Amino acid sequence: MSSNRLTRVLQDSATPLHQRSPGADDALVQANADLSTEIARLRLRVLELEQAADTDPLVPVYNRRAFLREVGRAQTVMERYNMLSTVLFFDLDDFKCVNDRFGHKTGDILLKKIGTVLKSGVRDCDMVARLGGDEFGVLLFKTDLTVAKLKATALSCRISEQHVILPEGRVSVSAAWGVAPCEPGDPVEHILDRADRAMYMAKRAAG
Repeated sequence: MSSNRLTRVLQDSATPLHQRSPGADDALVQANADLSTEIARLRLRVLELEQAADTDPLVPVYNRRAFLREVGRAQTVMERYNMLSTVLFFDLDDFKCVNDRFGHKTGDILLKKIGTVLKSGVRDCDMVARLGGDEFGVLLFKTDLTVAKLKATALSCRISEQHVILPEGRVSVSAAWGVAPCEPGDPVEHILDRADRAMYMAKRAAG
């Protein structure tokens, strides 16, 4: 609706009934319908933009920004209701070698498959995000460390099952992982750093 038409309709709506121009009521009804449609369209656009801002540009999972925000919310839940949530940190072993030897296209296919299998391996209330080039995070709500470690083991097995078949053969990667609780009061980045350090300790222990 043009601004001039809207102005005329609003003027008519403020005019006493006996002084309104013919068809003013119909125009006002149409204007309200048009306005409702425009508001709905703008709300949908805002949701689309918010989703785009929270989604990784390559892998069909959330990005680091969204992940850190949700970890902060999990801390709030822990503080208010004493419900522990846990962060899993996955690092793909020797992923750079895949890109260097087989090309980034192959690496991208693997990343997408890994992101998809991580999403399918957790609950709807949990969250999966790509934190960096070959790093993934999983936020498990209302989950203690014992259960989180079992879940991390299962997910790492599913990661290693993902592969791409090339003329050179089957291309796949394994993943190292670490776990950290979402304790209240800690900076969110520190929680992620603890999970990252736990992952590197596990790597060293494995030799």
